[in-house]
Amino acid sequence: MKVVLFIILSSLSSFSYASIEYKKPQTPSELHHLFAEYFLNKDVVGLGTLFHEDAVFVLNAEREVVKGREAIKQTLKGYLEGDGEMITHGVSIHINGDTALIRSDWEITNVQKGMALEVMKYTNGGWLYVIDSPYGF
Repeated sequence: MKVVLFIILSSLSSFSYASIEYKKPQTPSELHHLFAEYFLNKDVVGLGTLFHEDAVFVLNAEREVVKGREAIKQTLKGYLEGDGEMITHGVSIHINGDTALIRSDWEITNVQKGMALEVMKYTNGGWLYVIDSPYGF
């Protein structure tokens, strides 16, 4: 009887660890919207789903970069420490097939504003950041 109960409880607990299905953005603007949503929820895993596996995140004017989804997720953790909401406006969006060049204005409310340059690619059913230069460098 204990074995049967253990098997049942083990089966039920495995459902609580099911992976979350994250939406694949179908437009560059939707990618910005999802970024803002995940940012507000402090969901670094969700943010990571918006970056290509080999994406580049530009850190500063000295051209220092972080490369790769996992490294970018670690970098983004620092941005999630405050309580601000992320607002992004795509100022200029140019799409050529599966590649997009975007200039956007963004704001973390009551904290910081900036102008980003981004390259996105439509791959595996959704748009992903390939290059994200949040300060426009």
